[in-house]
Amino acid sequence: MRPRLDVLIVGAGPAGLATAIRLKQQMDEAGRSVSMAVIDKAPQPGYHNLSGAVLDPRPLDDLTPDWRKHRSLARRIGEIERDDMFFLLGRRAIKLPHAVVPKSMDHSGDVVISISRLTGFLAAVAQDAGIEVYNGFSARELIVEGGRVAGVRLGEVGLDADGGQLSNYRPAEEIRAGVTVLADGTRGVLSTQLREQFGEGLNPQSYALGIKAVMQFPDEHPFGAGRVAHFLGYPNPSNVFGGGFMYSMDANTVAVGLILGLDWKYGDLNPQREFERFRQHPFVAEQLKGGVTIATGARTIPEGGYYALGKVSAPGALVVGDGAGFVNMEKIKGIHNAIWSGMAAAETIAAGLTGAGDGEVALKGYQDRLEQRGVLPEMRHARNYRGVFKWGLYLGAPLSQIAHLLPMRIGMEPDGEGASRGARLDRADPDGMDGATFVSLTGALHREDEAAHMAILDPSKCPSCADEFAASCQSFCPGQVYRWDGEKVVLSPSNCLHCMTCAVKCPLDNIKWQPPEGGEGPRFAQM
Repeated sequence: MRPRLDVLIVGAGPAGLATAIRLKQQMDEAGRSVSMAVIDKAPQPGYHNLSGAVLDPRPLDDLTPDWRKHRSLARRIGEIERDDMFFLLGRRAIKLPHAVVPKSMDHSGDVVISISRLTGFLAAVAQDAGIEVYNGFSARELIVEGGRVAGVRLGEVGLDADGGQLSNYRPAEEIRAGVTVLADGTRGVLSTQLREQFGEGLNPQSYALGIKAVMQFPDEHPFGAGRVAHFLGYPNPSNVFGGGFMYSMDANTVAVGLILGLDWKYGDLNPQREFERFRQHPFVAEQLKGGVTIATGARTIPEGGYYALGKVSAPGALVVGDGAGFVNMEKIKGIHNAIWSGMAAAETIAAGLTGAGDGEVALKGYQDRLEQRGVLPEMRHARNYRGVFKWGLYLGAPLSQIAHLLPMRIGMEPDGEGASRGARLDRADPDGMDGATFVSLTGALHREDEAAHMAILDPSKCPSCADEFAASCQSFCPGQVYRWDGEKVVLSPSNCLHCMTCAVKCPLDNIKWQPPEGGEGPRFAQM
């Protein structure tokens, strides 16, 4: 990799790869070359990407029109023929008439796809176009000089658990670039640094946690091919935002998941156990009868919407995809906006490079292109959608239908502040997959003898958290990284799923997470 690039893209997900592909197309059309690289902390393309995923295919049709025919995807694109919504009440499942289902939840023309496989496909398209894509590179820090982003600093490699240098030690390296694109995903470390230094949104960003499993069946599954279903109600308490989903991936495979807003107040709410509770509901269990879980995963979703968008551009940098927060919770979709925003960023950079000469690249017009691509209009329409649910499901659901008409901004608090002292669910532990098995099926892998990539900032605060919030980190982390032993929090960093829940949900804001050495973490090959 060159010591200084024209363009550095941090994050090889749909947003980052769309940026790279579109920029290469633009520069080829202009007859100009550009030095560009994409770096990602995952060991292989797609291994750190997880979504439902119901996809609006329009941006892919624009970016790479033949994508449906590619051999890696052709048999893994699920056309939607049936779209249902249910309310789970006790042991019953009440199907909601289509007339009362919000139009934003209409999935006509959408497809079901594996986001990790889609990311692998986009990486191949980029590499075939001559773009350098490097996996296993963990960027930890923005380089900001004179009020301008000048590149990124990688993490050190080859430290032991005590911070000592091993024989393979490599100091932190710098990658400098004229333009740095931050496509580092939900609660990305670098995109968070950019917002902190250049401007936060009117509301703090809020998040949900998605728990997902892929289930395989020996024959055609009871759920049925070409079908998607969304669920409200059980097992989520009425004051916990979210719901469940089931998507047909192909004739023998179903994706099933549960989403929970991270502003829940209960110290003992364990999202992985709630997911098992959801799968055991009689109606859900009947749809999944005979299936075997072959892969699992977890990931946060930026759901704060328009009012939580901070600066998405700064001198020398643009932010795209989930790192910016371009998820439309009204549609429960973000992949299409990730790709649209990447294309908008690429066109902005191409225009800047064309007029830059040897000087700094002026990144003008990104906001205008986000408007033209439909990203900001979508976000604006859904601006208060998540906010109305802070008053609970039964008030939030009807209000959500008119939320776009409300003249005021509904304020939100940081998710960690949603915890209430002494609030407990006190639910009996459900049967089903245990936490250790769930983690094993994520493929999570880290070097056992390296320094922990998460830290308790002030361990003296933990006893008060145990008393007041039930040491909630041992419940909210789907990877079982945190355990309260009665005196202190014990860490198991090798279990980490890189979902970023801990960086968001700690009620005392007492956990710092940073990327571990490159090439580590979950392996979401089928998510």
